[in-house]
Amino acid sequence: MNEEITEKIAQEQSGQVEVAVQKKMTTWLIFSIAKKKYAVRSADVLEIIRDVSVYRLPFMPAYIEGILNRRGDPFTVINPRKLIGDDDATPPEEPLFLILKRDDDQLSIHISDILLFTDIEESNLNLIPGSNEDSFFLGTLGYGGEEISVLNPNAFELLIRKDLGSQ
Repeated sequence: MNEEITEKIAQEQSGQVEVAVQKKMTTWLIFSIAKKKYAVRSADVLEIIRDVSVYRLPFMPAYIEGILNRRGDPFTVINPRKLIGDDDATPPEEPLFLILKRDDDQLSIHISDILLFTDIEESNLNLIPGSNEDSFFLGTLGYGGEEISVLNPNAFELLIRKDLGSQ
């Protein structure tokens, strides 16, 4: 008797199987450099800090502003405006920095403002065909009717290694 009931329930449910499609979501940090919006995966950001001094280093490429001290650890400060095609390469006035999560290096990016953290479907990331790990941009992210450029944090480290001869 129990077997018959179990079999009947299984037959009824087999016709009603619903497939829940899970959309892959990624958390993004959207920020500005000057007046332009950019994004990075929040997983690539260790910390956001402000009001720290940047100590200039002599004989460095123009995109390296210097180093900052984060709890006793030095972090290279990158001014991305020089690298991403912004005509005005002066650093943002506000001392605001993204500390990047790196396994083997300590990098930070000088930014202007934090706009928001948001979860966006992975399908909204439009990759640039033919881009590689040296490209400063991974692609664009569709959000709120805008296309926001997605920065590639790995490209900054690779450029520094190449320019300073420590590959």
